[in-house]
Amino acid sequence: MEHADGRAESPMESEARLVFIDGGLPLPELQSEIVDRGGALWRADFLWSASKLVAEYDSMQWHASPEALRHDRMKTARLQECGYRVVPLVVDDVRRWPGELVARIASHLSAA
Repeated sequence: MEHADGRAESPMESEARLVFIDGGLPLPELQSEIVDRGGALWRADFLWSASKLVAEYDSMQWHASPEALRHDRMKTARLQECGYRVVPLVVDDVRRWPGELVARIASHLSAA
């Protein structure tokens, strides 16, 4: 219960955050708003602002349609244009390969 946070928008976002915590990563900001160069507002699932690192959980339920794919690609491009690195993650990253997920995030954080 100590790690519960109502800002998580899905159970898998909560699971991913627990993987980050168990892996010793710094706690990310949740559902942070970022304004791109054109003034559009985007919300990041996980943000490590000091490192300009964003992680986005992409579920097959919400992110597999052509419209969602276009939106996700646009979001990633716009955040990259603002200097953010964007790490996508899916259910297998969280449930099957949590160690590799933590290592990926850690490598980005240490490179910043």
